[in-house]
Amino acid sequence: MNKYVKGFNIVLLALLAAFAVVLTFDSILPSESEAATGTVRRAPIQRGAAAQTAPSTFASGNGTQGSPFIIRTVAQLNAFADSVNNGETYAGRHIRLGSNIDLRNVHWASIGFYCALGGTRSFNGSFDGAGFTIFHMGAGNDARRPASSLFGALNGATIDNVCLQFVNITGGANVGGLAGFTMGTTVKNSRVSGAVSGHSAVGGVVGSALGGFMENNHFSGTVTGVSGVGGLIGAVDRVSIRSSKVTGNVDGVTDVGGFVGGMLDGVVISSVVNMVTVNGERNVGGFIGNVVDSGRVERSTFNGQVRGNSNVGGIVGRLTSGSIVSSNVDGSVRGRSQAGGVIGDFLSGEIHRSTTSASVDGMFDIGGLAGRMSGGVMRNSVNSGMINGGEAVGGLVGNFASGDPVCFALESNGSTGHVSGHFSTGPLVGTFPLAVSVPAN
Repeated sequence: MNKYVKGFNIVLLALLAAFAVVLTFDSILPSESEAATGTVRRAPIQRGAAAQTAPSTFASGNGTQGSPFIIRTVAQLNAFADSVNNGETYAGRHIRLGSNIDLRNVHWASIGFYCALGGTRSFNGSFDGAGFTIFHMGAGNDARRPASSLFGALNGATIDNVCLQFVNITGGANVGGLAGFTMGTTVKNSRVSGAVSGHSAVGGVVGSALGGFMENNHFSGTVTGVSGVGGLIGAVDRVSIRSSKVTGNVDGVTDVGGFVGGMLDGVVISSVVNMVTVNGERNVGGFIGNVVDSGRVERSTFNGQVRGNSNVGGIVGRLTSGSIVSSNVDGSVRGRSQAGGVIGDFLSGEIHRSTTSASVDGMFDIGGLAGRMSGGVMRNSVNSGMINGGEAVGGLVGNFASGDPVCFALESNGSTGHVSGHFSTGPLVGTFPLAVSVPAN
């Protein structure tokens, strides 16, 4: 564990030092009446003061899969947190919620915590929300004692069917509504709504994720950070994410994504970012702000607005290597430079069978599929959005930045949207080196 945590720290610090971000999700939250009558499982709610006298850590159970430890009250949830914070990992043990719990009058401290210099306390077992809901986590905290994630650190854990509503989370690094830091962990079928804010590696559901699997998780609300900030996860390395959804607003500075802020290596499949506004300065994407090493987005859809200064894209702001496959963009993209309907700054990799109808506006290197392309391949992809810019403006690519014709290729693509610009403007490509010929598409 120490070797991987240390390695991830180094990479994460390098990632966050290179790129700085702030996200804000416009809260689209269920009303309190909806929380009581909608998708929330009906059960008596344990409120802060009334539950403090529970005599033991758990209501029942022996921690096995067939008889998990049951948590029904605030006192039991706090006692569980205390035990993890004191070194109990619960490896191989099973915990389950047995009631809805309201934390509005409770000062919340996370279950476990992550420490980059050592001394991390993590939960390593299985936690099942069982369809119950924890309400108002962080509402009982104040500016002197801000609330942290439900779980501070998870290592090889399984988290299933957890619902958090009306969260109000504030932290520094590794901040998420459900978990701050995860390693080799599975998180599935979970929902978070509310406000999450921090400095670096900030996500609506998870702050930092190293290895593991996430499926069918949803976030709606507001996420705010400075670097590595995402609607679902702030910073990702070697994580597979499937069938998940984000709704809200994201506002930031560097490495800002509607889904993931910064990705070293990972996969996003069959996921949706819907009715989201993503704001940033550099490396701003509808799904991922910055793919540093290699990433893949497949069969996924973005619908919303992306705003930034440089490297701004409907799917990825800056793609070093990886692929965008069978994915779609609708809405609008706006950036001063390197703005594209799919990728802002496309260094290498592939755009394949993807479409965009988003309008793209900016000043320099503005393209229907990619703002600037210095390597990679585009094939069987179509832009139908309106493209408007100043210099280097194209229906497919604004600026081919490489003089080596083998560095990139355009194959069977199309652009049907109107293209307008002042200098170096073309129906397919705005500007490219004289040594390169653009094939018919």
